Amino acid sequence: MNAPWIILSEWQGRIEQEKRIGVSVDWTRAPLGLQAGSITIAGSDDQVVRVKTTSFRPAFPKREELQGFVQGGGYVAIEAPHYSRKLDQPSAQWERLEDLGREDSAMTVFPVTAESRSPGRDAPCLEYEMYLFDAGLVRVEAIFDPTLNFVPGRGLRYAIAFDDEPPQVIDLLADRSTEAWATSVKDSVRKSTSTHTIAARGYHRLKVWMVDPGVPLQKLVVDLGGVKPSYLGPPESFHSVPREQGESQRSHR
Repeated sequence: MNAPWIILSEWQGRIEQEKRIGVSVDWTRAPLGLQAGSITIAGSDDQVVRVKTTSFRPAFPKREELQGFVQGGGYVAIEAPHYSRKLDQPSAQWERLEDLGREDSAMTVFPVTAESRSPGRDAPCLEYEMYLFDAGLVRVEAIFDPTLNFVPGRGLRYAIAFDDEPPQVIDLLADRSTEAWATSVKDSVRKSTSTHTIAARGYHRLKVWMVDPGVPLQKLVVDLGGVKPSYLGPPESFHSVPREQGESQRSHR
């Protein structure tokens, strides 16, 4: 081990077949920025293996000053009810559906008979603030409850955008193949993707607008190159909870 900030659960011992050794970081000793380190493993047969490791301790934003979510591991994962701001209209509002989802709850628009609308000032909107360390092309995976195309002639649509870019209107049911429906039934979700360009590191706001009712949003995953293949997707990223959200979450416990 060549860095004082690397912590091992065990330093030595006898291994018969295999053993899991925990590796963590002492953040009080880790320098700011991206740091490289290595762990040296030596056995009784004089073989030596070096395992590379890194730590990333940003100078900003500080944990206690963070607004919204923060990128970690090359992604930002967000449970839909953990929005930074919710903009409703008198005729249509985003509401939380308790325990509807793989991990938390979902957000959907009520009343279910609300008229479709174009994204913008007159459409209910969920906003998710986050701090991103990387700029460039990002991929956003939006995860919804599986739904039926109950409207003749079209599917079910939502709109999505970062910051002030033009909203992308996406048909959640654009793929009407038997295979797509079978996958949504098997996984109990329907996934949709969009791509966006982030101009610079810093705070950004992801916006999701209602276009059609009947579209329950479970989760958003902003992939900046770090998402690994998995069935449930990455765990939710570290985030601060706005005061109104904190009160709402406590009332639902």
